Amino acid sequence: MGFLRTCLDFLSHAVFTPFSPLEGIFSPQQPLFIPTNLETYGPSDFGGAYRPRINPKDCYYPGLSRIGYRQCNDVTKTCWLRRKGYKDYGINDDYEVTIPLGIKREYWLTVDQADLRPDGQPKVNGVALNGTYPGPTIEACWGDEIVVHVRNRYRDNGTTIHWHGIRQHHSNEMDGVNGVTQCPIAFGQEYTYRFRATQYGHTWYHSHYSLQYPDGVAGPLIIHGPTSAEWDIDNGPILVADWLYNTSFAAFNCEAYDCGTETPPKADNIVVNGIGAFKQPDGQWTNNYFKTAFKSGKKHLLRLINGSASSSYVFSIDNHTMTVIASDLVAIKPYTTTSLLLGIGQRYTVVVEANQKPSLYWMRTTPAAGCSSFRKNQKGEFTQVKETTSFIAYEGAPRLPHPDSTSVKNRGVTNTCIDESHINQNRLIPIVPWKVSAKPTNDVSRDSFTAGYEKNVNPNLYPQLPFKHWLLANDSNSQPLWVNFSQPTILDPFISPPFSSITRFEESNGYIYLIVDGQFLFNPDPNFQNISTGHPIHLHGSDFVILNQDWNPYDPVNSPKGFKFDNPARRDTALLPAGGYLALAFKPDNPGAWLMHCHIAWHASSGLALQLVVRPREIPDVNGDLLPVLRGCESWRKWDRQDPIVQTDSGI
Repeated sequence: MGFLRTCLDFLSHAVFTPFSPLEGIFSPQQPLFIPTNLETYGPSDFGGAYRPRINPKDCYYPGLSRIGYRQCNDVTKTCWLRRKGYKDYGINDDYEVTIPLGIKREYWLTVDQADLRPDGQPKVNGVALNGTYPGPTIEACWGDEIVVHVRNRYRDNGTTIHWHGIRQHHSNEMDGVNGVTQCPIAFGQEYTYRFRATQYGHTWYHSHYSLQYPDGVAGPLIIHGPTSAEWDIDNGPILVADWLYNTSFAAFNCEAYDCGTETPPKADNIVVNGIGAFKQPDGQWTNNYFKTAFKSGKKHLLRLINGSASSSYVFSIDNHTMTVIASDLVAIKPYTTTSLLLGIGQRYTVVVEANQKPSLYWMRTTPAAGCSSFRKNQKGEFTQVKETTSFIAYEGAPRLPHPDSTSVKNRGVTNTCIDESHINQNRLIPIVPWKVSAKPTNDVSRDSFTAGYEKNVNPNLYPQLPFKHWLLANDSNSQPLWVNFSQPTILDPFISPPFSSITRFEESNGYIYLIVDGQFLFNPDPNFQNISTGHPIHLHGSDFVILNQDWNPYDPVNSPKGFKFDNPARRDTALLPAGGYLALAFKPDNPGAWLMHCHIAWHASSGLALQLVVRPREIPDVNGDLLPVLRGCESWRKWDRQDPIVQTDSGI
């Protein structure tokens, strides 16, 4: 885990040696933004801004090209490939069934200690991918094979990389969760992830080793494909994150133990694409903002990502509306709004028309009430955080250091922590519909769980460390998840080691319902309590539909009357409302060991997670010999014997 070391050590300046044979060709370490000095904003002001590594018109499909298919995305964004007299590949295709066969896209990543200063302030024991935060933007085309070689050069930790929201259909061993789908990658070793891009849109990748991702091991992932609305310019990923100056491993102590005002852990700042302003002793802010270029009259595509440890945000752009065209990796029917709740792990694709006076306009990331955690003074004011964290700059606008635009709060924007699908069940309507059966194939009473927190330390809970745990419980014998790094579930899906929190599903058709409640209705243990906070729930291995979200506790008799079955919102991360419930359903069509967890890093590390083992009898045949996993586990066990890792949290 490295906690015992990281509490004592501070950042060292690391030297990074690339190990990709193609390093000089596509240089993945380019920063997302480079400031310049001009009197007016022009193209040269954004020399380090996002430029697609892959132009969608250059996506290549050898087999389909030979029989006459050609790109049609330049004709309409809803189309991807077209052959006269035949059906198009496009936005209306069921991407779980119809997938064009592309080519291989190969990348190399190194995890190592890094000197990270997004807002100019040093971070204790920062860890990064190829020396930068965020890590390199990985890009591919719909149907491509993505191959990523990950090397661990960070001696204090193992590592894995999870491809957030990627379904990993029949590639469970590539999901990147130590203790579930693989052993951690040992120091000095390499693991190769290889999977098909069956979905399209954008997401992010991050370490799933303990608390490593809040320390810097995360980056954007873009899969070019059709979209449900027209646009002109792709402005690329906008990755928003809370930022801690301390190492996350040390900060977790204030989740596990009572640190007074530091419980739960408090982030120091907000950074956007690895850039943040800093409030100086005189009260003035540094002019260190991420900015992105707009051209008058053009429609701009923005790819929003929340890569935080513990905070959700309400995202808005002064004087502009957004057309929402995708939630997570699901294309939806377009609708317009002035703001979006961006929960931890969630993504939205939006189109913004540059129809205002050429000027500078703030992009606001307002911490959501009850769903964020930043340092405050005695008056309850943020000490180092503000909502104006980045901005858009029209080409030709005066080159001022930052905008003076005003918020759109007078147009109905609030800081309420509520999902779009919770505001209105008729938002986030998928283009490719699912009609969910009103009769689940599983026993819902067994598969109803409550997110709860200990009132007092319980010595009967594993590990027998003197701290309070979060967990997902369905009876009084439930335990927090605590994975065994050396014994991933995928190698034997039939065993149930202590504290593995495994629920198995033998069902192979229909829909499995899961209820996650915030009032501890399903666990009579008086030592547990509901904490009034929203929990972003993320499921690996499948998208799920949101049957309903409600502020009220779940009622097995009356709550299902409010379920939506005809093409409900579908995604991979949704908010459990504070004190209420989240009802979701997924297809059991992907045999494997899959994690479901709260994406608040402190809660996941405390044990607020489950393993869902889907169709366990089929897992060996689907996964094959798993030689890369076995070799990786052999390397991990050998290294752990030589230089033992002390596991101080759940491991995920």
